[in-house]
Parts: sequence; structure tokens; C-alpha cells
Amino acid sequence: MASVIGLHTCPELILSNYEAADRFQVIRELGRRALQHGYVEKPFMPTILEREESYPTGLEISLPIALPHVGEYCNRSFLSMAVLKKPVGFYSMDGSGKELKVEIVFLFGITNPQDQVKVLKKFMQVFRDRDSLQILKDAAGPRQVLEILKQLLGNFLIIENLSGKEGE
Repeated sequence: MASVIGLHTCPELILSNYEAADRFQVIRELGRRALQHGYVEKPFMPTILEREESYPTGLEISLPIALPHVGEYCNRSFLSMAVLKKPVGFYSMDGSGKELKVEIVFLFGITNPQDQVKVLKKFMQVFRDRDSLQILKDAAGPRQVLEILKQLLGNFLIIENLSGKEGE
């Protein structure tokens, strides 16, 4: 029986209306939050930044997104996300060298490397629809973003509550 892929997340891993100077600042902030809440170990940060340099993660769809991810130094599979106040440049994952103006960044880590392709396929399936992305962009804060993500991703997303308030 196939196991369910669960990307753990919590309100503290969701940034809305985040202003960043560049892609590295977004990745660092999302990774810092994952580290702060125990989802990753310290070496995760340089690893994901190096990976972004070598293997860009921008995805050119109706509303460009970025999917920085890595499987090393993760304590649990997780998802962290930022809706950006102003787009920042990410290079396209298609290898063309094209810079995309990204408005939403989904940073994730996977503990089982075989799950990476499944997660990427799910994200591409769900987020190819501009309306889904626009709803996320327009959400009023992290909790609403999480509600929308849960509707879109279903069992791929496990919402935890690290702030001590009632969950989902």
C-alpha cells in the first residue's frame, strides 16, 4: 500500500505580502522559519541556496511561481510559502536561463527522495490554474492561505499548529 505524502506546515511557515530584495532573501527567510520550528537542520540553508544556483526552480505558468526544494537535512517533509508583495526574479527550471518575475514561492523539503517527483507533479497539476494562484495571492493572511492550500493539496498537506492555538 502506497504511503501518503505529507508536507507538514503551520501558520508560522506562511508569509503573506512579504517584501524581498531577491530570490535568496525569500529562500533564506522561508528556510530560517523551517529551521526555527525544527523541520530542518542547519546545513539545509546552504544546501538549498546552492541548489537554487545550480538547478533553478522558477516555473513559467500563467502566474510564475518558484519551487525551491531539497531532500537533505530535513527532519520532516514540509512546505513553507511566501506570497510576495512585489515579484522577484527566479530563473526558469527549464534550463533556458530565462528570468521569471515570481509572485509566489513554495519552498519544501522531502525526507523520502522518491516523493519529490510526486510532489512536483501535484504542484504543477494544482497550480497551473491561474485562479488557484490568484486566490492564494489575495488571501488575508497565513491562516486563510493554509485553508486554501488544504483544499487544493488535500492529503499532500498536513497542517500543524506550533503556536499553541487550536489547529486546522
